[in-house]
Amino acid sequence: MVTSWRLSSFEFVLMVGLALILVPRTQGWSKEGHILTCRIAQEMFIPLFFELGLLEPEAAEAVENLLPHYANGDLSSLCVWPDQIRHWYRYRWTSSLHFIDTPDDACTYEYSRDCHDPHGLKDMCITGAIQNFTSQLSHYSEGTSDRRRKEAYCSLN
Repeated sequence: MVTSWRLSSFEFVLMVGLALILVPRTQGWSKEGHILTCRIAQEMFIPLFFELGLLEPEAAEAVENLLPHYANGDLSSLCVWPDQIRHWYRYRWTSSLHFIDTPDDACTYEYSRDCHDPHGLKDMCITGAIQNFTSQLSHYSEGTSDRRRKEAYCSLN
């Protein structure tokens, strides 16, 4: 018996977020690296998820509705937003949400050891950010403002 399953908008955003952090890298990405990753996610993963029956049309529409009108449906036009805002006073705290601090001599990632900011505050890494912002998106219907929902979505990129 073959079981088919589809992704909700929450699961889709989580999958794209995980795909973005699991791409191997050795150095920080430039603006172009972020844009390219988002383009790949939008142009390859979304059609693939549709083809495999893993993505509901409602989920794709929800993602599309999160994009501001000036993005013209192009997710990659927003992918540098997290890098831009981490330098603004109000969002300086997000700086450590851009990486995972795995020790140089470690060959594995351990959330409890590696997900912290320079001061040791736990859950302050890209994995913690994905969990936090995905949770915010999944609880949107429980009263989260439109602005917070869009910030959460953009932060996942």
